[in-house]
Amino acid sequence: MRAIAKRQASLFCALAALCAGIGTAAAQTMSYADAISQLAAACSGDVAKYCRGIPLSGALKACLDGHAGVLSPRCAQTRLTVYESISRRAAAQRNIGDICGADIERLCGTSHADAHLVECLRMTSPAAITPACNQAFTDTGWRTERAQQ
Repeated sequence: MRAIAKRQASLFCALAALCAGIGTAAAQTMSYADAISQLAAACSGDVAKYCRGIPLSGALKACLDGHAGVLSPRCAQTRLTVYESISRRAAAQRNIGDICGADIERLCGTSHADAHLVECLRMTSPAAITPACNQAFTDTGWRTERAQQ
């Protein structure tokens, strides 16, 4: 049991390093915790087999990418799903100010993304937000994560 928790903690560190750009799509992104859990559950055997001793940083992603052709089908599919979702989440968080600039000014009374942006957009009805901004805000994960706190 302790080995599983240690492995999940290690995969968390590796996944955090993966967050800098990986792909695009639509719908809601998964949380970092869900991404870590899914990757750990689906790929622990592949990591042990192909990436043993690899530093848990971007090097783990590089190792899994380098072994993409021999990964178990479950790991390969989960890897792609996780990378795509985390990439969308990171891009949305990085670009929220550009995508939502007009909405921020109109709804939040400021012309830039400030400390109150998340709370302002979270408290605003999705119907009042432009579709592009609404999707970007959903993709950041901030709407659902803040609501659960």
